[in-house]
Amino acid sequence: MLPLLWKTLLDLKHPVILWRLFLPFLISMALVSLMGYGFLALFLTGDWITQNAYVVEFNETATQAEQWVSGIPLVGGLLVWAVTLMFTLMVGVVGLLLGSYLVLLLAMMITAFMTDSLIKAIRDIHYPAIDYQGHGSFFGLLIKMLGYGALLLLLLLLGLPLLFIPLVNIVWLWFLGFLFFRYALVLDVGQVILSEPEFQRVRSIWLTTPTLGLMLLYSATILPLVSFFIPIIGVIFLAHWMLSNKAREVN
Repeated sequence: MLPLLWKTLLDLKHPVILWRLFLPFLISMALVSLMGYGFLALFLTGDWITQNAYVVEFNETATQAEQWVSGIPLVGGLLVWAVTLMFTLMVGVVGLLLGSYLVLLLAMMITAFMTDSLIKAIRDIHYPAIDYQGHGSFFGLLIKMLGYGALLLLLLLLGLPLLFIPLVNIVWLWFLGFLFFRYALVLDVGQVILSEPEFQRVRSIWLTTPTLGLMLLYSATILPLVSFFIPIIGVIFLAHWMLSNKAREVN
């Protein structure tokens, strides 16, 4: 896994790959800046949210609970401070995760249109003797990704109580996000390089090399701005893994 990751990072110096690396960053930055934050601000500050009966009732209940805890002798104020700090940290981390997921999703969508050319560039540089012929279509890829995304969304709704448990909510969101990230990239690259039977043999999440490599890359998306570049790096990593497997089969 580590040699493939190192080989992937070294590929970023090639001009044919380097300009593609920054394309999702530029497009995603423009889209997020123009739409994402504006819609989020409108959603959070609109009267239909702030004046919603459930929201108002929740705020009143929270205020009453805070006043009751504050009235506890000696430790009341300390408890309020500790709970407030924990809640603030939890909301901040969850918000950071969700924000990075939005950026990552946009970058993945943009990268999907460049997968073919990226894989061809990797093949021409490292595996010129290897021929490949994929399977499926872009429309089929889109349908499968939407179906898998809907399944994970249903799983998120079923596990909604987990979002209110500190630390567990972070791990839960991270795990669901990783499942979609891995599924989408393996499917995207696999449809270009592998035949249907070959793809069925490598799609399992229990294959350690692709899963651990993508897990390491996905973990880096928590860092600011890194989410813009990870899908491209993930495609290059998987292309190396699949094409090197083909090279070993030929030899």
